[in-house]
Amino acid sequence: MTDLLVPTRPLHPHAVAGVPPGRRPTRRLTVLTPLYRESAATFERSARAVAALDYPDELLQVLWLVEAGAAGDRDAARAGAAMAAYRRAGLDWRLLRLPGMSPKGAALNHAFPYAEGEVIAILDADVVPDPGQAAEAVHALEQGHALVQAEEFSEPGTGLAARAKAGEDAVWHASVRGLKRLAGVHVVAGSSVYAWAATWDLVRPVRADDVEESYHWSLGLMGAGVETGFLASASRVTATERPAAALRQRARWTRGQLRAVTVSWRELPPRGRLLGAVTVGSLAARAALPVVCAGAVAVRRLRPAALALLLADAACVLGARRDPAYRQRTDATGWALVVPWHMVGAFAVYLALYEWARGERGWHSVREEPSSGVGVAVGAAAGAGVRANDSASYGSSAGDSAARPASEGGSHDD
Repeated sequence: MTDLLVPTRPLHPHAVAGVPPGRRPTRRLTVLTPLYRESAATFERSARAVAALDYPDELLQVLWLVEAGAAGDRDAARAGAAMAAYRRAGLDWRLLRLPGMSPKGAALNHAFPYAEGEVIAILDADVVPDPGQAAEAVHALEQGHALVQAEEFSEPGTGLAARAKAGEDAVWHASVRGLKRLAGVHVVAGSSVYAWAATWDLVRPVRADDVEESYHWSLGLMGAGVETGFLASASRVTATERPAAALRQRARWTRGQLRAVTVSWRELPPRGRLLGAVTVGSLAARAALPVVCAGAVAVRRLRPAALALLLADAACVLGARRDPAYRQRTDATGWALVVPWHMVGAFAVYLALYEWARGERGWHSVREEPSSGVGVAVGAAAGAGVRANDSASYGSSAGDSAARPASEGGSHDD
C-alpha cells in the first residue's frame, strides 16, 4: 500500500542477472507454506507448485503448516491428498500440525524450529513461483544479499476488477523497487521471500499480534541495515474477480501497516522512520484522492489539487507500464483502470481506520471456500492416511513414519 505518489522510475536493479548456466544449488532450502482453512483446489495448486520446483530433492525441505486438532482435520486430509498426488521421490515434504495458525506470524513462530535449511523461504498457499525461482534466490543470497523477494502478480482474469488488480500489482511492485532505488528502504513482502536462517533470526519471534507481520520485518530489517534485493523470476497468485474481497484485503494491509508504524515508531532507526513516513504519506494521499476529486466538482479552488493528485498517480502508473515485464501483466483496459481502481481503493483506508478503532485484528481473505461439501468428502477420503495427532505432531505425505518434533528427539522455531 505504498504505491500512490511513490516514484516507479527508476527501478532498483534485480539482485542477480540469473543463475549461471550449469550452476547447481548446494544449499539446503526450507520452504514454509501456511495453509489455513483453504479449499481443496488451493491445496492442489500449492502441491503442483512444489512438484514443479527446479531444485535438488536432497537439498529441499517443504513444510506445509496446518492447524492442529479437530479444526484442522479437514486441512490435513486435503493436504494428504494433494501431497500424495504430486509427491517427488526423495523430497523431504512434511505436514506440520501447529497449535496456532492465525495470524500467520503465529504459524511461522511454531514452524521455524523445524526448518533445517540454511535458507528459509515463505510461500503463501495459492502462490506459484517460477520453477527456477528458488535456485535464483539462493544464488542471489550467495552473492551477498541477506534477503531477496520475488514479485507476485495476479494471474489474468476475465473481469474488470481482476484486470485492474493485475495492473495495480505491477504499479505496487514498481513503487517498491523505485522506493528502494530512491531512498534505500525496502517494503518486504510476506510471501515469495527467501532469506538466510540467520536473517530470519533478526526478526524472530515474528509478531503474532498483528496481520501484517511482513511490514514489521521491513521496519526491523531496515534498522539492521541488511542487504535486500529483488528477483527477476516472479510468482503467480490467483486472480481476484470480487472487488469487495480485494478491498477488504487492502483494508487488512493498511490496518496492519498503520498499526506497525504506530507501535514501533519510538524504537525505529532513521531508515525505519523514513519507511513509516512514506507509508503514512502514501496512504493519506490515497484517502484524499476521491475526496478532493469529489470536492473539486463543487469547489473550484480544489481543482488544482485534484488535478495534481490525478496526474501524480497517472505518472506512477505510466512509470510502471514503461517496463516491458510489467506492461504484459494486464491489457490496455486493465492499465486504464488502475487510477479509477486507486480511487475506489481509497475506501479501504477508511475501512482500515474503522476496523482499527474497533480493535479488529482479523484476517480478510480474497479466497472463499466453495459452498459444496463434495470437495471436503473427496479430500478426506484421499488423505485418510495422514496423521492427525496432538498439536505438535507431524503427518507424512509419503505414508512413511512421521518425523517427530524436536522435543521428542526428532528433527528441528501475520
